[in-house]
Order: sequence, then structure tokens, then C-alpha cells
Amino acid sequence: MQLFYQRFNVQEYLLFTLLGIVGIVLFANFIGSSTSENLVNVLSITLSGGVMVLSVLMVSKYGLQGNHGKAWILFMLFAAYWFCAESVDFAYELILKSDPWEYADDFFYITGYQLFFASLLFYLKPFVKQISKKLIFMASLISLSILIPSTILVLQDTESVSGNLLLLLSYPVLDSILLIPALIGVFLFFRGGINFMFSLLCLGIITQIIGDNSMLFLTLQNQYFPGHLADTLFLWSYVMFSFGLAKQLHLFNENPKNSICSICGLSCSGHI
Repeated sequence: MQLFYQRFNVQEYLLFTLLGIVGIVLFANFIGSSTSENLVNVLSITLSGGVMVLSVLMVSKYGLQGNHGKAWILFMLFAAYWFCAESVDFAYELILKSDPWEYADDFFYITGYQLFFASLLFYLKPFVKQISKKLIFMASLISLSILIPSTILVLQDTESVSGNLLLLLSYPVLDSILLIPALIGVFLFFRGGINFMFSLLCLGIITQIIGDNSMLFLTLQNQYFPGHLADTLFLWSYVMFSFGLAKQLHLFNENPKNSICSICGLSCSGHI
């Protein structure tokens, strides 16, 4: 096992995992739509459950104090809500063999978005001096460039307008709000301001946002079906969350010395 980790670093192993998921979903789609739907449901509940377990370990390891302590509590609640949402989908589609009751999972997803947003705010709070107005403006501009076309697509669809318009609009609106701190987190990572773990959390939710917009577009074009290749984006987000948390918990047998601390965001060994 040690030789394996000496051969591949975390980033390479993450890339292999992401590509492997694409290959598995492609193969399942080749077999049939029902196979791909079942596979995606199983992977979704498994990966989301893994994120929830890892988030609990993070809270137990780093405690409840300070901004980052609050951030991890909120992230743990977010992971729990999304695991509940995936469990609802799994129960209806694989156990009950029926379509999910309308809005049954949306409550958990939408609440989870809000918890994740609050978690990002608490985590970024100690780095507020590094966040310029220009950076906020750029992130907001990118967010609006995604929100406007998504909103137009929904409003142009007459069937959606006559049905659950508010629900359809809630996802792109929440995505655009959440995208701003997530982009700021990625920008700070490339500037060397935050660690690799937090950058993966930000990249994971950005991938989720891309998946939401892709599914929205495909649904309005009547081209989406459960188990579609676009669902790999949602699976990718869980994988990125898991790798980020696992790396911070040192589950990859890496030397924790000189790693970037999740508590102060700097290279130190006092907190880890």
C-alpha cells in the first residue's frame, strides 16, 4: 500500500477515480438506461454517505470552536441533508420502483445548498483581507453570466411556467449565489491563500452547479433521463468532497508535517 502511494499522488488518484466513474457510467448506458439509472442511484447514495461520514470525522477531529469549527458543523449538516435526499431517490426508484413523490427530495437539496453557502462564508471569514472588491466583482459577474441564460430557458418553457416554476428557478438562483464564494475559494487557492482540501470542496460544488445547469438544459430539451452521462458531474462532486476531506484527515498516509492547516490556513503542524 505504501508503494502505491509513493507511485501516485492524491491528485493523480483523484483523476483516475473521476475518469473511472465516466467509464463505468458510459458502460452502463451501453447496456441499457435502466442499468445506468440503477448504477447512478447506488453510486450516489454510497458516495454521499461517504462524504457524510468523513464530515463527521472532521468535526470530531477539529472541534467546534472558531469560524472553521462552525464551518465544519454546517458542512456536516449539508452532507447529512444531501444524503437524505439521495436516500429518498434511492428508496423510491430502486426499492419502491416508482417515481419519487413530487418535491420529496427537493427540500433536502435546497436546504443543503443554504448550509453549504453558510459553511463557505464561515471558512472564508479569516481570509477576508485577501478578498478584494475586484475578486468579488469577477465572481459575481461569472455567476450572473450563468444565472441569466438559465432563467431565460426556464421562463421560455411554457410547460414549466404552468407547473413548478418556483422550484425550477430556485436551483439556478441558489447555484448562482453559491457560486460566488466557491469561485473566490478557488481563486484564493491559486494565489496560495487556502489549502488543497478547501479548493476541492469549492471545485466539487462548482461541478455540482455545472451539473444542475446541464440537467436543466437537457430536461427542457426533453433529452435528460435518469442515469444520463451528465449525472457523472454530480458523482464527481461527491468524489471531490471525499478526496478533500480524506486528504485533510491524512487518510492517504501522507506526512502531515508542513501541510497547510485547516484551522489557520497556513503551513504549520501545531493544529494537525
